[in-house]
Amino acid sequence: MAFEIKEETIESFLNYYDGPGRSLDWPSVFTLPAWLRAWWESFGEGWELCLQSVWQDQDLIGLAPLMCEGKVGRLIGSIDLCDYLDFVVLPQKDTNFFQALLPALRARGIEKLELEAQHPAAYIFNGLFAFDAEGRFPVQLNFSRQDLSFELPLPESWEGYLTMLKKKQRHEVRRKLRRLENESNSYRYRVIDKRQEVKEFLPRFINLFGRNPEKANFLTEEREQFFYRLLDANSHLDLARFGLLEIDGAIAAAVLYFDYRQRVYLYNSGYVPDYGHLSAGLLSKVLCLKHSIENGVAVFDFLKGAEVYKSRLGAKAVPVYKVTLDFL
Repeated sequence: MAFEIKEETIESFLNYYDGPGRSLDWPSVFTLPAWLRAWWESFGEGWELCLQSVWQDQDLIGLAPLMCEGKVGRLIGSIDLCDYLDFVVLPQKDTNFFQALLPALRARGIEKLELEAQHPAAYIFNGLFAFDAEGRFPVQLNFSRQDLSFELPLPESWEGYLTMLKKKQRHEVRRKLRRLENESNSYRYRVIDKRQEVKEFLPRFINLFGRNPEKANFLTEEREQFFYRLLDANSHLDLARFGLLEIDGAIAAAVLYFDYRQRVYLYNSGYVPDYGHLSAGLLSKVLCLKHSIENGVAVFDFLKGAEVYKSRLGAKAVPVYKVTLDFL
């Protein structure tokens, strides 16, 4: 088999997504070219782009969205904003992909890969580890748990979801929803998914987000600019959504999520403190979950962070790893 490695650009990654790369597995929303571009334009200073494509017998079998600093390579992104990072590979070609990529990176002067935010389904745990086990390229692999993510496979109905919960948690969800209904004149949950409306709502969401003291310090000027770039990039893919909980006609809470390949990524949220007694922040997530079930979503991904409410809503912990690969 004949392999070829090509240098790529962010723009060529975008072209692959819309063209010949459609057969590739773009594992999560965080691996999409639009997301990579938004992050790179916001935080890429000091790094060198090292985007590679791998071809086998003139067929594209994978993309390596890497950035380099000296002799160290990393996947584009950061753990504070990108919950999962990965390579983009043609299914069943992961071992061939790494077989070609690793020697090419070593020849380029890379001596180490530091791969953060690796979900257990990431390609390194199959293609790369399998390749290393066959001993065809001298590397030393190490991995350690970096964080926990929380995922919930969804049933077909809301009642089916409630029966999945423990008795105490099922009672709590119903009690909070009943209190919201009894102590407000009206409430509704609605979704903003139109491209222009998503972009126009972002300033209001940032205001909601910043009213939470725990999140206010997170919202630096650079991260705020990243959110604007991200929604501008993703809105044309129809992935970004805002779920709004309105109480008595006013927005009490909002969630920002991405709907990609039958999986909802609950990315961020904010609420008005005045509605804290009605559990507006939590219920905005509960109603987003309910909406997802009603729309046939397969998995509700609460993403990283061990907040107690995630397990109380039925999600299970999934380890997220950091993997280092030293070329010997």
